[in-house]
Amino acid sequence: MGDNLRDIPEFIEREMGESLQARTDALGMFKELGAPDLCHIIKVNVKPNVKETSSYHYVSGIDASSSASLAAYLNSLTYAIDETHAWFSKGVQWRIRSGVYCCYNAFSRVDVRVEVKIPGGVESYVVNLRGERYLKATAAIWLETSVSAMLRAILYSDDPNYRIPGFRKLDPIPDVAAEGRFFEAAEQLFFRAWLLGSNPEIQVPTIVNNHLTTAIMKYCQESFRYDLAVKFFERLFSREPEAKQAVNCAPSEFITWEKLTEVYIDLGDYESAFFTLNSCPMFTFNERDLQSMPKPAKAHLPIRSDIDLSLIDDETEREHEANFGL
Repeated sequence: MGDNLRDIPEFIEREMGESLQARTDALGMFKELGAPDLCHIIKVNVKPNVKETSSYHYVSGIDASSSASLAAYLNSLTYAIDETHAWFSKGVQWRIRSGVYCCYNAFSRVDVRVEVKIPGGVESYVVNLRGERYLKATAAIWLETSVSAMLRAILYSDDPNYRIPGFRKLDPIPDVAAEGRFFEAAEQLFFRAWLLGSNPEIQVPTIVNNHLTTAIMKYCQESFRYDLAVKFFERLFSREPEAKQAVNCAPSEFITWEKLTEVYIDLGDYESAFFTLNSCPMFTFNERDLQSMPKPAKAHLPIRSDIDLSLIDDETEREHEANFGL
């Protein structure tokens, strides 16, 4: 249909704005990093007497350091409609009238939102856990929001709990400049990162066991940039003695006992491994921060153009393959 975005997933709402209301209602249930960023848009047809439609999709990897960067993403969606349907629709054209980008700030427990009206202006505001709206986000709020969005993009990238339909995942660190900005912001908020929570097997989040340190190590490991992690923690040596250890000696944590059990198994001391495993402290599993949405009127889940052109599912190539089982 001519009102769909090209190469971008979206869910068409039954009632306009119901996804935004559902997110507002769910804010109080977010315990840690929060749900993925939500992008909501309203589309109108240039012809009169055509009903407006609204849709939403999840997205990660967008620079959330300012209202301008989030507004730029919303503005980029207007080209997804124009480029695709200007020739195909033959006059029945759609355009985006307005959009709202929602990004959860896991430090201050608020939802930062940027609303763009086309044509018109850009307005940013903050929604707290009670659904109350504040007019303006401060520089400190934007810093926290930027780091929160980056952590979700890194940690949710391969988390099976977040393999949800309509989730558009972009590269959160596309270049060296973005990498530098991320580590600089992470350093500023490092000693407050225990507020973010930690992996389920960690009983009590600390400044060295939390989602921020996990994301930093995950990024450095996957990019084979261990030097970045070394330099990052070296800069913190003089500020906090605990950072020198990288991890705490925590007999109440499950991971330390698990490692000891593995050592006993490698040594062949299965009796000690059994007693150690039996002494492991149990941890409480925390449910992931997911947002429940109303059932959409319909879904638009396009195949990415690069996958479509790769002919991954092309059967013609397989017709010439020999069956070695014959």
